[in-house]
Amino acid sequence: MLSPHSKSFMRASRPLRAAAANAIRGQARPSSSSARRRSPTALQSSAVESARPLPSFPCVAQHAARENRILSQLDRASRSSPGDPSSSGPEPPYARPSPSTYQTYRHVGPLPLTYSAVPLPEFDVAYETWGTLSPARDNAILLHTGLSASSHAASTRENPAPGWWEKFIGPGRALDTSQFFVVCANVLGGCYGSTGPSSIDPVTGKPYATTFPVISIFDMVRAQYGLLDHLGIEKLYASVGSSMGGMQSLVAGWMSPERVGKIVSISGTARSSPSSIAMRFAQRSGTWIIQFSDLSLLPTG
Repeated sequence: MLSPHSKSFMRASRPLRAAAANAIRGQARPSSSSARRRSPTALQSSAVESARPLPSFPCVAQHAARENRILSQLDRASRSSPGDPSSSGPEPPYARPSPSTYQTYRHVGPLPLTYSAVPLPEFDVAYETWGTLSPARDNAILLHTGLSASSHAASTRENPAPGWWEKFIGPGRALDTSQFFVVCANVLGGCYGSTGPSSIDPVTGKPYATTFPVISIFDMVRAQYGLLDHLGIEKLYASVGSSMGGMQSLVAGWMSPERVGKIVSISGTARSSPSSIAMRFAQRSGTWIIQFSDLSLLPTG
C-alpha cells in the first residue's frame, strides 16, 4: 500500500501533468493571428493539420486510470483505519523533535574531517536509547539513521510519537529491548539536534549555514564513536542501519573492527554508483518541484 506521502505526491503532481498536456495541445493548434499572416498554401496546410485528430497517449490514460483506482483505495483504507500513522506506510512524517525529548552528547575537542583540512572545533550529537545497558556493557546496538531521519527511531516516554522504525524496536521485536540496549543518534550535519548548518559556529557566533563543511560517512561514524566512548561502550553487539545507515554500519566495522561484533547493513553499500547518485538527484528534484512550486497557478483543465 502506498503511504500518505505517495498519495500527496500523486495528487500534487496532477496539475503538472495537466499543464504539460495543455502545452502540447496549444502547440498543435495555430493561433488566429498567425493564420492571418500565412499564405494561402500555408492556410491550406493548416486546415489539413487542424483536421487531423489530436495525438493520443494510451499509456498516459492507463496510468491516470490506475492512479485514480489507487487513490480511491487509499481513501477507503484511511476511512476504515484512522488514527495510527505507522499503519499507513513505512514510517510517519518526519518532524523536528523537541530538545526535551532526546539526549545530547557534547564533544568539546576537534573532530578531524575527511574533506576539510580544518577540523570541526566541537560538536553535539543528539541521541535516544531503548532498553537497559548490561553491567558488562556488552549488549549495545548502534542504530544508524538514513539521510533524513532524526534520532527518534521509536516511541519513548519523553516522546510517545511513533518513530521511523517503530515496528522493529521493542520487547520481542527485531531489535529486542528486553535483551539489547539500542542507541540511535542523529548524524553529524543532520540538524535534528546534532551539529549541522543550522548550528552556531563557535568561531563567528553565527549559524554555519553554507560555511558548514562537507561531511562524509566516516565523519558521522567518528562522531558516533565519541558518543559510545561517552556512554562507556567499548564494543558493540551490533552495528545496524539501512540505506545511508547501512553505509555507516559498514564504515563502523571497517574503521574499528575490534569494537563491532556484528554488522547488519540493509540496502547499504560501500560506495554509491553513478546510477544511484543520478536516481537520488531525480528524487530530490521532484521533491523540490512539488514543495516549492505554486501549484495553484497551474491550469487544471
